[in-house]
Amino acid sequence: MRALPVAFVVCLLPGYFWSKLLSGGEDLAVRIAYSAALSVTLVPAVALAQIRILGTGLTFTLAVSSVLIVLAAGFAAYVKFGPAKEGGGPLLTRPSPPHIPALVLYGLAFAFALVGHMLVLPEWIVWSGASLLLLSGGATDLLAAEEDQSSEDEAGGETGGDRRTRIGTATRYLLLSVVLILVLARGYLGPVLQDWPFLRGDDQYEHTVMTEMMISGGSTADFMLYPPGIHLMMAEVSQLSGLEPLEIFAVLAPALLVPPTLALYALAHRLWGWEYGLAAAFFYGVLSGGAYWYLEHGRYPNIIAAQFLMVLALAALFRLHDSPSWRSGLLLALLGSSVVLHHQVGSLYLALLLGVAALLFLPHALLRERSRSLALILWLGLLGILSVLYAWNTYDLPGMVGNLLGNQEAGRGGEAVSMAIGTKPPESLNALIELTSLPVLLLGLLGALYLIFGRGRATDTTGLLVRVVLIFWASLMFIGSRTSYSGFPDRFERDLGVPLAILAALAFVPLVRSLARRNTLAMLVASLTVIIAGTLVQFRAYESLVTASEPSAQLTMSPRVAAAGEWLEEHNSGGNIVVSPYVDEVPSRGLLAMGGYTGMQSYDAGRIQLGRDIPPSGTEPLLDALWILLNPEGEKTQQLLDEYDIRYVVLSKLYPTAVTWQTFANREDLYRTVFENESVIILEPR
Repeated sequence: MRALPVAFVVCLLPGYFWSKLLSGGEDLAVRIAYSAALSVTLVPAVALAQIRILGTGLTFTLAVSSVLIVLAAGFAAYVKFGPAKEGGGPLLTRPSPPHIPALVLYGLAFAFALVGHMLVLPEWIVWSGASLLLLSGGATDLLAAEEDQSSEDEAGGETGGDRRTRIGTATRYLLLSVVLILVLARGYLGPVLQDWPFLRGDDQYEHTVMTEMMISGGSTADFMLYPPGIHLMMAEVSQLSGLEPLEIFAVLAPALLVPPTLALYALAHRLWGWEYGLAAAFFYGVLSGGAYWYLEHGRYPNIIAAQFLMVLALAALFRLHDSPSWRSGLLLALLGSSVVLHHQVGSLYLALLLGVAALLFLPHALLRERSRSLALILWLGLLGILSVLYAWNTYDLPGMVGNLLGNQEAGRGGEAVSMAIGTKPPESLNALIELTSLPVLLLGLLGALYLIFGRGRATDTTGLLVRVVLIFWASLMFIGSRTSYSGFPDRFERDLGVPLAILAALAFVPLVRSLARRNTLAMLVASLTVIIAGTLVQFRAYESLVTASEPSAQLTMSPRVAAAGEWLEEHNSGGNIVVSPYVDEVPSRGLLAMGGYTGMQSYDAGRIQLGRDIPPSGTEPLLDALWILLNPEGEKTQQLLDEYDIRYVVLSKLYPTAVTWQTFANREDLYRTVFENESVIILEPR
């Protein structure tokens, strides 16, 4: 009960006045999205600055001051400059509803996909057949020579809203609330029904350790090469609530699907209107498998950086290009640089997208639109400066630059890049389709067709920028997921669902709008097509919620291991522990997190040899830990125990090693057994 209101104070409230100042008087859901994004941007940045200046960890005083500084500065700026003007109508015109021949082919495509999915045919076969039918329908629609303007009334072609029926604001928020309730159910069903008091996901333990390190010392440099954003936010919540980080993740982590859902709503709302925002939010939050995969594996920074902050940063970019102002420029610089503060892979995405946008559109702006080009250069430059400041220590930028110039070794950042490139193979196409979800992938393909060739496309440069960025975004994610040279094919695969959700909304809403036709035959065909497509979407939504509520293979904690963790916490008097690489399927970092330790980490020999995700301290401590685990006695073992101040050796009774736990337990002259159950034994070196 303490975690939730404190999270509101830390993660939402500080950015409220900043959102009104910079993002404009758009609807409430959009303001909430920007308020959360600016809180997640500014609070850790202020906390990090204070930590660097004072040379301490994040104390209670610094946690309070970080929130108050951001809140007070935002209020003062809002009073001084007032709220931003409303953003105006959608940036792009909406595609018209499809014609009857196209509707027939779309219906056949969705029917083929639905039947194939229910018959458990290979996903690539189902996707291929349905895609061919969809593309044929799209081509038919685009090549149609005539349109009945009077009967269609261009139901999807207005730029200023629906000219016939304006759905009330209350109804709009009611529909969005239903989507958010489904998203929350997807996040919390598994923990409530299966997990608590534990939570699924291995990576939550490393984030717990790094959050504790931010509290105690203000740095995670010795543990992992990771930007400090989310760990500073969780440290803030921990200090203000009095709760341990592992307890906070158990309560708040399942809600992490909500911010990206609101971000997609905000972006699609800005591009085409609220209906498209609602559809994009539903496709991402309820259908996308990649979003839930991050949650299930405890990879929370990916969600914040690549699926939340970057989405709103792109929305700010489009707004800046459409109507340049210092407000939209500052919003872009803050949100874009914050991606660097939270995760390295999201930083890679944003750098590539902004690079392509600048390369293609800045020369034109310099020649024809000087004011717009100067605004883009200024605010993209500020974004770059802030990003460099955030990345300077985290990735050892001086070392990377020196290595490029041939003057020195690559440093932590360069070594991490060399470890990642080419070392992880991509997954199968079937896995990508299943993870992205079949309806989102099919509708996303159709949406891409509409975006590139649609009759309602905008002709101004902002419309062209939006189209180029969205298509390049989806293409980048797909190509990166198919090659090991992207370094992170699994991350590209999971994040593909974000641009696809936006493109899927672009295809789905005109399909629903086709029900408004006055022609009886058109209404009948449209009704059948929408029913079939809706059934496919509902079937996937049902599967998503059922899967989320079932036991997960990623719930690796057991009461026996938890008891060992509690014992370690109670008897933590400093120093370090060495743990088997896995204890009853729980990674060694789980025991470190529960016991309140930061070292030493332990990998098995194969993982050390692979050389991927090695801590900044290098392989030597990992090899030393492995030596201790394989050699209970000897002069070198004793030397390592003393050097690393090892207080306890934690061994799994189930994890296979060259030396069994009995070998340690039988050496009573060297080790004293202080804890033991069916899965774990803890020994204290004498």
